[in-house]
Amino acid sequence: MLQSAKIFEFIGLSIYLVLIIILIVRQVNVSRNFRNNKIDEETHQKLTKRNTILLVIVGILLILFLYTPFKILIF
Repeated sequence: MLQSAKIFEFIGLSIYLVLIIILIVRQVNVSRNFRNNKIDEETHQKLTKRNTILLVIVGILLILFLYTPFKILIF
C-alpha cells in the first residue's frame, strides 16, 4: 500500500516538473524570438504574461499536490 502511494507521488511530481520545464522552454523561445526581431514587443509581452500565469498556476498545483493529504492531479 505504501509503495503504491510513493509511486503515485513520484509520477505526479514528474508530470508537474515536466510541465514546468515545458513552460520555461517556451519562455526562453519567446525571449529569443523577440531578441531576433521575429516577434514585436506587444506579442512578446502577451506571451510572457501568458507563460508567467501558466507557470504560477502549475507551481500552485504542484504545491497543492505535495502538501495535501488528497493527492490532487489536475491538468
